Amino acid sequence: MVQLGRPNEERLSDFIRRHRDAILEAWKQRAHALSPARSPSDPMLTDHIPSILAYVAEVAGGAGTGAEVDQRLRGIPGHHALNRLAQGYDLADVVKEYAALRAVILELWEREGGGDGGSELIRLNGAIDDAIADAVTRYQEARVRLLQALDAISTAALGSSDLDAFLRALIRATREAAAAVDVAMVLLADGDALEVHATAGLDDGPLLGPPLEASREFARAVLALRGPASLDAALRTLPVTARELRSRGLRAVYGVPLIHEGRAIGVAILGSRNAEEFSEEDMLMLRTMTSRATGIIVQAQLVAKERASRHQADDARALLATVIEQMPAGLIIGERQTGRVLLTNRQATEIFRQSLEGIQNTEGYAICRGFHPRSGKAYETWEWPLARTVTTGEVVDDEEIDVLRGDGTWGRILVRSRPVLDPEGRVSAGVVTFFDITERTRAEQAQRFLAAASASLSDSLDFQGTLDRLGRLTVPELADWCVIHTLPEVEAARRVTVTHVNPEEVRRARALLREMDPPPGLSAVMEQVLGGERPELFRDFSHPLIAPLAEHAGFRRLVRELGITSVMLVPMVARGRAFGCIALGTAASGRVYDEADLAVAHDLAQRAALAADNARLYEAAQRAIELRDNVLATVSHDLRNPLSAIITAAAVMTKRAAARAGDKGDTKAIQAIQRSAHRMDRLIHDLLDFASLRAGRLELRRQPQDPRDIGREAVETFEPQAQEKGVRLAATSDEEVPIVVCDRDRVLQVLSNLLSNALKVTGAQGAVTVRCERREEHVVFAVADTGPGIPEDELPYLFERFWRGQRNGYKGTGLGLAIARELVVAHGGTISVDSRVGVGTTFRFTIPLENGGG
Repeated sequence: MVQLGRPNEERLSDFIRRHRDAILEAWKQRAHALSPARSPSDPMLTDHIPSILAYVAEVAGGAGTGAEVDQRLRGIPGHHALNRLAQGYDLADVVKEYAALRAVILELWEREGGGDGGSELIRLNGAIDDAIADAVTRYQEARVRLLQALDAISTAALGSSDLDAFLRALIRATREAAAAVDVAMVLLADGDALEVHATAGLDDGPLLGPPLEASREFARAVLALRGPASLDAALRTLPVTARELRSRGLRAVYGVPLIHEGRAIGVAILGSRNAEEFSEEDMLMLRTMTSRATGIIVQAQLVAKERASRHQADDARALLATVIEQMPAGLIIGERQTGRVLLTNRQATEIFRQSLEGIQNTEGYAICRGFHPRSGKAYETWEWPLARTVTTGEVVDDEEIDVLRGDGTWGRILVRSRPVLDPEGRVSAGVVTFFDITERTRAEQAQRFLAAASASLSDSLDFQGTLDRLGRLTVPELADWCVIHTLPEVEAARRVTVTHVNPEEVRRARALLREMDPPPGLSAVMEQVLGGERPELFRDFSHPLIAPLAEHAGFRRLVRELGITSVMLVPMVARGRAFGCIALGTAASGRVYDEADLAVAHDLAQRAALAADNARLYEAAQRAIELRDNVLATVSHDLRNPLSAIITAAAVMTKRAAARAGDKGDTKAIQAIQRSAHRMDRLIHDLLDFASLRAGRLELRRQPQDPRDIGREAVETFEPQAQEKGVRLAATSDEEVPIVVCDRDRVLQVLSNLLSNALKVTGAQGAVTVRCERREEHVVFAVADTGPGIPEDELPYLFERFWRGQRNGYKGTGLGLAIARELVVAHGGTISVDSRVGVGTTFRFTIPLENGGG
């Protein structure tokens, strides 16, 4: 016999190559789960994964490190990391992707019988770690280069008000940031024409003649494509004159359109005399720099048109003010050491929802109420990035701060700060920029919260348990108070579930709710929410729907004593049926609800309603099943006494008929009665067995038994029936099958059910075999026949109660296999079936060995 569980001697590297598609499919599912909010398309998600798998297989196969692998695969992890950076992934997301890939490979390797394979696993870990190291290095280097380039753009924007000077600084920064760039130029649209405004790297004079026209022609092609393009990619649409660009010795040429608010304002062209093509890292940086520079270029163009009528100094201040005011980020400039606010922009005011002008020193930063996101600890005035920069010159990058804004709402900002140095290198001021990332953060938190909520709600099929879980999910994550009202139509009476972090507060709230009959106004509001199946948001109690409730003394007392300030009413509706209403309220936290909170609450309520409906349906189904089983058990038990009398009377009549020297007519009638009575007795016996199994009342009399003896006894019992049908019936077993502790009669009952079914469907000259063998920590019984087989669409239903196949030409009670399964499960085993139409069927069930067998 084939030994099961034998270690797979296949190398892990070969396994990865052979199972590439299965690994890729399993990884896609995990990768989608890692970032459900981003949810990229499958092609974008898996763009480099096949190559990464090839890389891992080669390194794990003994190639050594990533530096020693095939030239085609070298650098693939870094290339993938750059692609993810361009898509907005964090570095942690990239590392998690590799961790998920490692887990998928190991799971499939173990599932396919990979064995211990210690050295193979070490190679795999080394390959994955090598890939992660390459990815992290490339990601961090690219990110640092991007930040440096963007700082250079900001410095260039603040350092000059002249458009051409800014463009010259821009392309200088571009060449410094991308070493492969030898030539750079910027062409800006002037009506229908494209004029060169700045160049770098043209050491033989200005661009004139055919090369200039070729540059314009390439720029027009880039604008027509509305996206970055290489010269090679655009050659198909360009006349031969475009090849003039090659006359300058350029081997790689790359064009990036300057697009502002959907309008093309120009093109940046970059060339290399040494590189055959620009790297992904360089192209990512070039696109980012030109994108950030476009808005500044637009503003500079506007200012330049006014320069003729204004003094140069005024123009410079106007340009600076315009750039600062229309930056997509909040900006504050603080004075050295004191921290007095010298300048702030509109975005800063909008983000903080209050004016920041007039702050005279760092102590005044207390007006900006900030908190550490992880700990919730309030920011001290000296901890603010601007305070640290103006007093110590510290550079702060990407610091996240939770802020309580001027209108009472919460937000999160991403802060960067830099010192402004005088010619002697001393700090003269500090500049801080910050972005409002509230919506992005809330969306990420909402997705995580809803995903966790779905998992938690699906864990219970108890109606009240589902409501309790719902309350615990919302408090304190979404509310200080959660009150769930269920409708009388759902249960016998209205149920109210109250949740708060403090149990004493819950008891006090319940007492207040008992004292206060729901006022008509509140009932009307709840009915309106349920009727329209739309949630309602009450930022305060001046809302027209709820203001009339202020006249009700009990309601005023409830609101006052619980300290409720903001409320959301959300209907629980599933499958077109309303279950009740969820009331979420804020109190001590001071939180004020908004539309985003309402959307999360509505989504949560829908998921909770489905979970509650499932729990209600499950409870109803369980009650119905219990009632049915009780009825069957009672009826079956009551039928046994009269049926026993029929069987006894039929036996007496048989003896009398035999004594009368055989009246054949009477004998046949009596035999028909006996057959029917015995069939009814078997049916009643099955029903009683099944009811006992379902109720857990069936006791097993476990004793040490030889499985081979049980198999032989079952075969001997059915030998006469097999001979009558002309079917070969045999019992086989392994030479060494260990003793099992089981209920011999019940195991025989399982075998009898399987043998009876097999003999019914197996025709003359067919064969039925009972086999017994050891497999790991179980003894396996198998009953195989050469009958017609079972159609594939019937296999999932074979072990269901009262289900009978329609194509095998025999009828039964539909309980035999269901009882067999319950008896096997009661022994701690499993039962399964394999069948092919026209070939035959094999049923297998296992009985576990006591203490691992002997």
